[in-house]
Amino acid sequence: MRKLTLLFLFFTQLTFASFDMNANMQKSYHHIINLDFESADLCLLKEEAKNPENGFILLHRNYIDFLIILISEDVHYFRSHEHFKDVRIDLLNDNDRESPYYLYSKAEISLQWAFAQLKFEQYHTAAYELVKAYRLLEKNQEIFPDFTLNNKGLGLIHALLGVVPKQFHWMLNFAGLKGSVAVGLDELDVLLNDNSFVMYEDEVIFLLSFLQINLGNNDTLCQNYLDRIGNGYQDNLLLNFAAARLAHNLGQNDYCLKVLKNKPNNRGIIKFHYLDYLQGLSYLYMLDYKNAEQKFKYFLENFRGINYIKSANHKLAWIAFLQNNIQMQKEYFAKVISDGSALLPEDKAALKDAQRNHIAQSVLLKARLLYDGGYYPLALLELNQIEGSGTQGYPGDQYFSSVTDEIEYWYRLARVESKLNNSENVIISHYKKALEKGKNSSSHYAPMSALQIGLIYEKKNDSNQGKFYFNKCLAMSGFDYQRGIHQKAKAGLERISN
Repeated sequence: MRKLTLLFLFFTQLTFASFDMNANMQKSYHHIINLDFESADLCLLKEEAKNPENGFILLHRNYIDFLIILISEDVHYFRSHEHFKDVRIDLLNDNDRESPYYLYSKAEISLQWAFAQLKFEQYHTAAYELVKAYRLLEKNQEIFPDFTLNNKGLGLIHALLGVVPKQFHWMLNFAGLKGSVAVGLDELDVLLNDNSFVMYEDEVIFLLSFLQINLGNNDTLCQNYLDRIGNGYQDNLLLNFAAARLAHNLGQNDYCLKVLKNKPNNRGIIKFHYLDYLQGLSYLYMLDYKNAEQKFKYFLENFRGINYIKSANHKLAWIAFLQNNIQMQKEYFAKVISDGSALLPEDKAALKDAQRNHIAQSVLLKARLLYDGGYYPLALLELNQIEGSGTQGYPGDQYFSSVTDEIEYWYRLARVESKLNNSENVIISHYKKALEKGKNSSSHYAPMSALQIGLIYEKKNDSNQGKFYFNKCLAMSGFDYQRGIHQKAKAGLERISN
């Protein structure tokens, strides 16, 4: 009788210790990706009652923790849930090791916690989890070469490894890690077009959009992703975020604002308030100060995270300045200094401006905002208000109140001209003016000018000049937005080399 009982338990374990992506688990994943965590939890509770050994329960609960941490930036939630990573991986060790989802799920959990740890500057722990995820996925790829879902994690890791600064390459070599932006994007694209994993389409489009915006130089692909999202932004918050960023990157601010105004109802307890911040930016880009101010204030009143607080107050200081309210400008600059963190480039730049009480001339600031919104003719009209007292109708040095403003003028003029398809020779000459005058400046206009010249030569298939200016950009340091600008320059070098 005892042998029969043990045999029954053995077959019961075989039956339940598996990965079953049934209709209920598909629903839970759909709710998670739409940030409807309460509905997802109901699905998971139902599955736990019926099939408690389903490995996807552990993975989906980890998805929820990961997305809550990324969106809320709640350090207390992070610390109280971090131990679940090891618990879940230990439980997965008892699951079906013959399934392609076994190593995949363990890798996904490690990768998700790596990004959560990066959010709170736990770099060494994050690097360890990233390496672990990479090796698990590579092993799974060897065992199951046709399991293209591996490409989700591998594509993301390979793309990000492709822009690691040179000084850290020895660490990658030591850990046996290799990657490139092109390889990563290709891997994700293969998965996007694999009908076997169509349920992951929204997540993959989100990842591709993020990587293309930050590391790519292909507006056609950005437009393709935006077209593929279609009206999906009305039903999914992550796709709403992706569509808004893609539209902004393509200079389509009116469409970006339409997307953000038509975001789906954020029914769960975790609110995606970053979308309110983005909507404030969209209003500001069209110089709608009233609605921009309202959105930034709403964001500051409701967001409980640590990032973009300084940046939002910085934008409110800009609005006060543009409305000649110097007292409010000072008050918002004081909040930039006192509130929020300075981990992200936007917050670091805001803090730097507040500490030196710096705002560009109103004409330059308006031109910058209109350019960021894609209103290029209006941006040029603003720049044309600057009197041409120098050579060839351009302003002389004496016109500007600071060297930074003069550098920004030449950089801003070149950026606007490039969008209006002006002569490349003229555009490059203006970028070179900014590069020459800004070589000793801590502003980002000189390195960005070098980057833009490199991109122009890349499109002209002049690899020698492209490499020269990408390397010139990488040789500069100590400026605002340095990490992102250097990533783009490194990605440019990689594209040319391939």
